[in-house]
Formats: sequence, C-alpha cells, structure tokens
Amino acid sequence: MTEAILIGKITGSTPNLVELEYPSVVGINTVRIPRTMVARFERIEGGRVAVLVRTDDSERGKAIYQNVTVDNAPLHVTDEHIAIVMAFENNEPIPTDSVQESDDEVPLWSAQPNTPVVQAVETDGEAVVVMPDGPFDGMLYSGGRKKKDSINWDFTPTRKPAFVMHGEREEGATVARVNDETGEPVAYHIFNPLYESPKRPAGAYLGTFSSSYYPMPYRVGYGPVLDLAAEKGWPAQVLAWNEGKASACFVDVTSNIDWAQAESKLGDRWTRRGFKNEGDYRIGFAIYNSLDGSSAFKVQAVAQKLACSNGMVLGDSATIVNLKHTTGALGNFDFEKLAERIMDVLEVAAQEIIVAESMRDVEVNRDTFEKLMTICERKGLITKPTLKRDDSGDVVSINRGHMWRLMGQGWTRNAAEWVRVEEEDKHSLYHVYNILTGAITHKPTWTDGKQTLNGATLNYNTLTDRLKTVHKVLGDMTTKAIEGKSLEDQLAKVPMFSEILY
Repeated sequence: MTEAILIGKITGSTPNLVELEYPSVVGINTVRIPRTMVARFERIEGGRVAVLVRTDDSERGKAIYQNVTVDNAPLHVTDEHIAIVMAFENNEPIPTDSVQESDDEVPLWSAQPNTPVVQAVETDGEAVVVMPDGPFDGMLYSGGRKKKDSINWDFTPTRKPAFVMHGEREEGATVARVNDETGEPVAYHIFNPLYESPKRPAGAYLGTFSSSYYPMPYRVGYGPVLDLAAEKGWPAQVLAWNEGKASACFVDVTSNIDWAQAESKLGDRWTRRGFKNEGDYRIGFAIYNSLDGSSAFKVQAVAQKLACSNGMVLGDSATIVNLKHTTGALGNFDFEKLAERIMDVLEVAAQEIIVAESMRDVEVNRDTFEKLMTICERKGLITKPTLKRDDSGDVVSINRGHMWRLMGQGWTRNAAEWVRVEEEDKHSLYHVYNILTGAITHKPTWTDGKQTLNGATLNYNTLTDRLKTVHKVLGDMTTKAIEGKSLEDQLAKVPMFSEILY
C-alpha cells in the first residue's frame, strides 16, 4: 500500500470517484481517484482541497500511483504546501496559519489540463478510467442540445476598460476611454482569456458592463459546492457553453433525501394513494451563473424522472439564492455558507416531488385538457399553429404549432418514450405534467405522415425556465385541488383552446 498527497481543486465527483486537478512537475494534471483510495480529505484556503491518496496493490491502484507519484508527481514547493504535507504525514491537523502562496514554479490554475485521463489496467485488459455520465445528462443533452466541452469553465475572466474612436481627422482618429464626468471609467469589456488568439488577442468577448458589474470566476461559486459533493459522494458536473458566457453546476443529492420526513410534513391527504419511493426520481440542485449578463447567480432544486429522463425544476419554494452580478450582492456573498444552506432545501425538494406525484389524483377530461392548453399558451409554453383559410373563411390547413401538436399526441399516446405514464394514470394532471416536461426536455419529432415538425432546440436557461413554469402552474393547481377546489372550478372562466384557435 502506497501513499501520495495531492493539493488541488475538485472538478467533479461520482459516488465512486473524485476528480481532482493539481499542480504537478509537468503542469496541471487531472486524476480520477476511487473513493476507496481517499484516506483523508481536507478543505483548505483558496477553494482548494488536500487529499491523501492511499493506493492498493490492484492494477488500478498501481496505475494511479504511477500517475500521481512518477509521471505527474505533485509540485510541493511553497511553505504552505510543505506544512500541509508534513501534517498529513504525521497525522496532525493542518496548521491554521497556513496561507496560500504564489510561486513562479507552480503552474497557473487557468492553464488547460495537458495530460490524458489516467490509464488503468482492469481484469479485462487495459482501459481508460472515465467519469460516468453526469447526474442529469438525460435531461440536459436531449432535444438537440449537443454536449458542450465543460473543460473551459474554470477560468478567471479579464476586465478591461472600454475605449472608443473619436475626433477623426486626416492625420487619424483618437482613441479615448469611456469615462464619466470625473474621468473614471464607466464601461468595461469582459473576456475569457482561454480563447486568446491572433484574431482575438484579449480572448473571447463575453459582454460589456458598468463599473458595478462583478465578473465572478465560476470557481468561486462552484468550488465550495464541488468540495461538499466530493466529501459526501454526490455525483456532480459543471457545464459551460458559448465560450464561457454561461455555465451551470448540477449535483445529485438523491442519497440524502429523507422521504419519510418529507411525507410526514405534507400530511396524509397528499399521499393517500401512497408515495412509492422506488428510485423513480433523481433529485438535486443546479447552480446557474453567467458572465454575459444573461443570468443572475441562482441555485434551484431540480429533478429528473428516471423512466423517461424528463426534467423538473421544482418551483420558487426550492430556490435557495438569487444574486445579481454586483460587487455588493455577489462580491460579498459567503459561498462557504451556501454549501451549508443547500442542505436545507433537500426536504423542500422532496415535498415538491410528492406534490408532482399527487397529480395522479387529479383527473383531467378532454374539455379540461383543452383549457390547460389555453393556460400553457398564455404562459408561453406552447404557441398557436397558423391557420390557412379559403375565400369562404373555412380552415383548409393547419401549419406549425409543434408543442401544441405534441400535447395532442401525448394525450392519446401515454406510453410514448417521452411521456411514459402508466395506464392507471392516463388522463390525470400527472399525465399532462409528463406530456409538457417530456416535450420540453426531449423535443420529440411530430409527424402525421404528411407534415414533420421538429421544433426549436432550447438552450439550457430556456429549458429550465420552462420546466419551472410547468411545475409552478400545475403544482399550484394540484395544491388547490388537494385542498378542495376542483380543477374544473379553477378553470371555469378559461376558454378551451379550440375556441381561441378557430
């Protein structure tokens, strides 16, 4: 049995593996370590962790030891590193006065990993040890959303004052900074330096903002949560897209859900059919952030129905935090405490799932279904198709209306892959819920043999916003129905969709 001490940053985790990047003698190295080989795990200053890796005599253990001690030996050159190593070697607490230092010999964290995934030899021969699919891949990568390269999420954005050309004359134009009346800069450009090139010397342009805008590196918000996930064995993944303009961190906390406690607080009337926790859902939370101003820093509870990978965003009650990108709001937020607050929302998330399950008890007839279509149109979840009429005003053809058509198809085909509702739950609010979440998540193709409609691919922000709308609208209806106000009464003044369509 052999040991190695790594000081670095968590970049992902699963129930069985911890993914870590650390400065090595040949640059930044990324390694995936089985949890059985993590003998000690400590969080340290600067959003980093110190990990004692204790490998065994298996072929995988030997391969990991070769990787982290020979091929990519850790670079411990600062006084802080040496103090941590000594504490680990002597089984002592890490010194509290240990402070992160910089050293010219230590690789920069913004550098791209330049080594391959660790190789391991297993019983069936040589294989690459890879991280399993992310916890919510079925929801995130359906519907035409191609998998994005998330390796570029961990960068420090650069902030440069804006300049403009003015006073053009024969001898040329003058370049001046955009200032206020006191001469201070009022506009800044934000860039991702990882995309620096001869054509883009500053990197990828992310946006232009006022002086109060805080371009927080994604690592600041995600780091403490990734550390928590690594400690607890939660699957976690970070996605970044549009050259780093936006990103999201998804963490699966299903293993920590106390269903019995959540049920008891809701009461018997919510679970009279009996909530069966049979692994039907994957529950977690998502942290959304952006550097282009498209999204505030927000944390929401999310879920995925395993039978069909339909996504769910669990309403306002399960939104933990929502912060604007200003120095006061985001720049002074305690992200270490955020990791602790996340635990508080798990019970709320479980209750929201039970609310969704209770939709099975709310019956929906054809007329009520049409009224629900009208509600969906008002909320921007579906759009009316285009009608073509002849000279006498009669409808001769119906075009477009992808989501509207999918609602009709899901109503008659409850067993479709993107709906997956049992016969006993057909024509219930639960059925409608899965039609909508399935259509939004997977964007299935609709065809009648003559026309074929594919619909538009939703980006991640639009996907989660629409899933949240579905859950809130139908969840509120369910609550009122359980408390005694029938669905028919709730929709009494809503016209049927056919009335507003024709």
